[in-house]
Amino acid sequence: KIMCVPKDSCSSFYISAPNVTRELVRREPSSNSTDWTNITWVNVTTNETLYLRPVYTLAMDKVTYRKVQWFTPERSSGYGSNNQTTNMGRCTVGGLCDEQTQDLFALELRTLPTPQLSQMSWNFGYTDHDWAWKRQSLLDDNDYNNKGYDPDSSYGAIACVPKDGCDLSFNMTPESPVESYTVKKNGIQLDDRQEVGPEFLEKLMTPFGQNCSPTIQLQTNRCLGLL
Repeated sequence: KIMCVPKDSCSSFYISAPNVTRELVRREPSSNSTDWTNITWVNVTTNETLYLRPVYTLAMDKVTYRKVQWFTPERSSGYGSNNQTTNMGRCTVGGLCDEQTQDLFALELRTLPTPQLSQMSWNFGYTDHDWAWKRQSLLDDNDYNNKGYDPDSSYGAIACVPKDGCDLSFNMTPESPVESYTVKKNGIQLDDRQEVGPEFLEKLMTPFGQNCSPTIQLQTNRCLGLL
């Protein structure tokens, strides 16, 4: 579906899994008979989330913000999510986030003009200070695109993240098929890009939050609530 929105606006798309009511016949919990002819059966009404696996793409102004197969929660394993929100367009921290507790993260990247064998790999999260390539991810490339990146195309991600979080950073593998990319915090482009980690786990890291190394924590206690 194609629709028009106000120029230079910030838009959000929300998808959720519907709940369905089902009538089931189940064994009465107090019925402990081993003889099937003597088991007591009862009618039960349940309210369950419908298990879906839709594939969808969201784009605005030639930038793709989501290209995924989305999984609603699977009853046996619990894998999946009840809903998914995608932010698109020209968003501001004041218009989208709680400015008291959140910053606005915005990523835009351009893939290489020719198909590549290497895979896209990026994340945004908390960097472990001793092992810079081990991270607790808040955002991940698979969350925004698990159906493949097209060459010579633009992709983006916009999200509210914890404000001034300890050691927050954007991280990408050098082999990712990217011609260029920009990371913005509250609309301001961040240019401090560092190569970190050993050769076999090397990452391109763009620091996003304040430095909260263990030494600084002991001196200032600024980050105890976030670790």
